Formats: sequence, C-alpha cells, structure tokens
Amino acid sequence: MSNFLYLLVAVVAIRVLSSYIFPNMSSSSPAKPVSLAEITAISSDGKHDGREMVMLDVRSPSEFDAGHVPNAFNLPVDEIQDALRLPSDQFKDTYKFELPAQDSSAQGVVVYCQRGGRAARAAGYFADAKYADNLYIYGPGWSEFAATVKN
Repeated sequence: MSNFLYLLVAVVAIRVLSSYIFPNMSSSSPAKPVSLAEITAISSDGKHDGREMVMLDVRSPSEFDAGHVPNAFNLPVDEIQDALRLPSDQFKDTYKFELPAQDSSAQGVVVYCQRGGRAARAAGYFADAKYADNLYIYGPGWSEFAATVKN
C-alpha cells in the first residue's frame, strides 16, 4: 500500500510541476495554425484570412538578429505578459509596432519561434489576454522557413 501512495504523490507532483513549468502548453489554445505557404504570403503582403497581420518572432533578440521571417517584429516570449499590460503608446515606443486589439476582425497576430515551443507559450499568453479569433501560430517556425529560403 505504501508504494501506491508514493506513486500517487509522484504523479501529482509531476502534474503540478509541469503545469508550473509549462503553463500555456495546453492544446486548448485558440491559435489557428498557418502553413509555410501561408507564412510566406503573410511575410510578403501582410495579410491572412482577410486581415492585416502582425507577425511576431518570439525568440530572443540575438536569434532574431541572426535571421527572421521578413517583416516580422521581435517580441521575446519572456516579455509578452508584461508587454501586454503596457498602455498602447508605451508598447509602441518600446517595441516599434502597434499590437492589434484583442477583438479586431480587421487585424490579426501570428506568432512563431524556432521550432514551436516558445510560440505555443506565446499563443497561450495571447489567449490569456483574450486574443482568440485573430490569433495564429506558425508552429514549424524559423527552422522550417530558413531551410526553404536556403534551398
């Protein structure tokens, strides 16, 4: 019986720790996936699903500087929660772009990173901030995009 109790405590501890370490890796994110072809089109014309898109690279500034999807802005994932709390004028002064409103039917946000993990966290943060219908994610990220650009 004591082995069962230890196992139960271990399972609960793992669940609690994983929800703390990966708070927004839920599959219930409202972010809609975009493909390589779609992210390529967004990078050239800035539109998707009839919306003007703001494309966000959520990697670190050094990763962004080393290469990024054309016309993307850098908003590191670790800064998103605080950035979303800023007044719009302070946000624009800090990050050099305007973020669409949460309920905008005319504008959208697409997030990407290197391979998808940080983008999933970012999408979770945006979802927590009430972005839903205008939230998109490019999961394969820079690694896929960069590979196609080089070939």
